[in-house]
Amino acid sequence: MAWLHGFRRLRVRWERCDDIHEAFLGLAAGLITHRHVQRLCEDL
Repeated sequence: MAWLHGFRRLRVRWERCDDIHEAFLGLAAGLITHRHVQRLCEDL
C-alpha cells in the first residue's frame, strides 16, 4: 500500500467513478511491478 501512495493521483481520490480509480490502481501496480523486475534484471 505504501508504494501505491507514491502515486499522487491515487493518494487523493479525484475521480468520482469507481471504474476509473480501479484502472489507475491497475496501472500503478503494473508500473511498480515493472520497476522491480527491471531492478532484478540489472542485478543479474
